[in-house]
Amino acid sequence: MDLVEKLQMSEALGREFATWLYWVSFKGNGRVELPGVEPFEVWFESPVELVNDYGEVTSVVLKGGTPLESPEALKAFSENKKIQRTHLRVIFKNQTYTFAFHAGRFLVSGLKLPLPSGQSSSDYLLLRFEILQEFDSFWDSVLERFFEIRFDDKKWRAQRKQISAWIRQAQVNE
Repeated sequence: MDLVEKLQMSEALGREFATWLYWVSFKGNGRVELPGVEPFEVWFESPVELVNDYGEVTSVVLKGGTPLESPEALKAFSENKKIQRTHLRVIFKNQTYTFAFHAGRFLVSGLKLPLPSGQSSSDYLLLRFEILQEFDSFWDSVLERFFEIRFDDKKWRAQRKQISAWIRQAQVNE
């Protein structure tokens, strides 16, 4: 496998991760519970880009208050489009983190950490580093849970069936 193929495979995996995370969040009404990870909430905020590599329209950008709950998002999911880029709001241990997420590159950017309150200036920086490290460990754990499912054919097949059923049901309700 050459470098280009490896990059394409990595991008596809990142898109699957973001789409899977949305599905897990959606079925929990924003709340996500994964084995070995403290429960958390994740909200997908505008704008959201969904992509696939074939078809007439390969990229769709959705905006608005809840972009992935729109009829356009449902149509994109039914066309096998997956989340490429989004803004996320994650609430973990009663702390809110917001950031842009480029799923194809597994890239977190513009991470806004919760502000530590009532700390002296010398403790402030140290506390911010601790918060950053805690978020990094948390995000790694979420990715690890996804990889455990994704690289187990039986588990991934079951998850894909559930996601497909969710899309079909949403289309019926539309």
